[in-house]
Amino acid sequence: MKKVELLLVGLSVLAFIMNYFHLPSSQLLIIFSLFSISLVYFYLGFALFNDIRFRRIFKKESYNGISKNRIIGGVGVGLALSFSAIGILFKFQSWPGASEQLGIGLLGLVIVTVISLIKIKKSTNNYYPNILKRAVCFGTVCAFLVVIPTGSWLNWKYPNNPEYVNAVLNARANPDNQELWDKVTQEREKMNNDLNK
Repeated sequence: MKKVELLLVGLSVLAFIMNYFHLPSSQLLIIFSLFSISLVYFYLGFALFNDIRFRRIFKKESYNGISKNRIIGGVGVGLALSFSAIGILFKFQSWPGASEQLGIGLLGLVIVTVISLIKIKKSTNNYYPNILKRAVCFGTVCAFLVVIPTGSWLNWKYPNNPEYVNAVLNARANPDNQELWDKVTQEREKMNNDLNK
């Protein structure tokens, strides 16, 4: 499962690089990779962090020597990382709810980091250092995305489309105004049509 995790993280980094250079299919690759990472952490985090191979998840002997606390901890870490991955995806796609997802994920990762730092001193195995590495990596990205202003983010992401950026900022400033959201849709379609030419 660690190979799947590394493959998906690598794909998401590649997708971000592709998106930076405005290459086609980068948005689709971002959605696929981050959503897949989120699913792996959400459903299989307990096994991933406890070094249980996918084909052995349903075998009772795979859990010998693993305490209930480590299984519960793996589930908690998986949830925090899953929310973080979804928050990153939502922020990168400029979807509503990104700040909430990032906040929940970041809060969970802060708790995971504190517990890992405390437990590392008492434990000699790699369980807590491995969790700490993931928490710090995802936490850093989440913290960056939380503090960057929406206008700066949109200007960086859409440098050649100031009309679209202005339409989004106006619509977010007046979320109940349907005409402004229609303008966002119109500008997005115009932007997408320009990319497909």
